[in-house]
Amino acid sequence: MLFVLIAIVLAAVGADQLTKYLIFGHDMPFIKGVIRFASVENRGMVWGLMNGVNGFTVVICVFTAIVIAVISWLVVKYRSKMTKLMQICFALIIGGAIGNLIDRIALGYVRDFFCTEFIQFPVFNVADIFVTCGGILLGILLLFTKQGHEFFNAVFPEEQKKKKPAEDK
Repeated sequence: MLFVLIAIVLAAVGADQLTKYLIFGHDMPFIKGVIRFASVENRGMVWGLMNGVNGFTVVICVFTAIVIAVISWLVVKYRSKMTKLMQICFALIIGGAIGNLIDRIALGYVRDFFCTEFIQFPVFNVADIFVTCGGILLGILLLFTKQGHEFFNAVFPEEQKKKKPAEDK
């Protein structure tokens, strides 16, 4: 399964970088009235926050690299406690994070191009879709499934110890 997870990460990074290469710089309608391509250089973080702050790109890159390393370590160490779907969610999050990290390191900004026309929403890219969908599904699995609770308890065993005295009363 580890090979499959690595393949998912590589596929997510590849899909992100390929779409950025093919679409970025080509501003045009995609689905009329719903979504269009609009090239935006995101020099900040989520939704352009902290845009223009000196040295912020370095901070984001270091933070992202640390998060990727921690998540990767969690997946390797606790893989036996996770369902295959949880592992896939982590792989999508890692792949999306790497895709945007490549842009930040190579260009100093992230290439965003999906622009919604039916609602006002920040411009985003394929990596953002992977991170968001993987994160939402993972959150649902962790909060609402038995396997999610078992994984959480394996990673944070102290939380169980804190609960036991309260449960005994």
